[in-house]
Amino acid sequence: MRVFFVLLRMALGLVFLFAAWDKIVDPMAFAKIIRNYQILPDMAVSAVALTLPWIEVVVGMCLLTGFVARGASLSASLMMAVFLAAMAWAWHKGIATQCGCFTTKADDAISQATFIRDGSIMAVCLLVTLDVFLRARRAP
Repeated sequence: MRVFFVLLRMALGLVFLFAAWDKIVDPMAFAKIIRNYQILPDMAVSAVALTLPWIEVVVGMCLLTGFVARGASLSASLMMAVFLAAMAWAWHKGIATQCGCFTTKADDAISQATFIRDGSIMAVCLLVTLDVFLRARRAP
């Protein structure tokens, strides 16, 4: 079972690394997506667009390597909760925008499929977080 959770943690790390790539390559497109959500003030959009992908990289690398896994898994869970909440808010308000989760291209609109995908990632985050924290409590 230990190997399963290590592989799950590493896979989650790869997901976060993959998610960051397009945002790092095209921060202006990512900023436009963030602006479309209509949650942040315009002054904060650029700062979030430039820093969030690098936070995803750090979290992804930590999950992949196991370095500060408790903090990384908790950060991943919190980020996914915020991402899902932002998508739900946009969906509820009728804002037709891209998800911005894995690509800055126009083919990633918020849909039921994105909720299922991101909800599944959130579930994996919670499983990994639970495992990492339970193992830390049992360690001598």
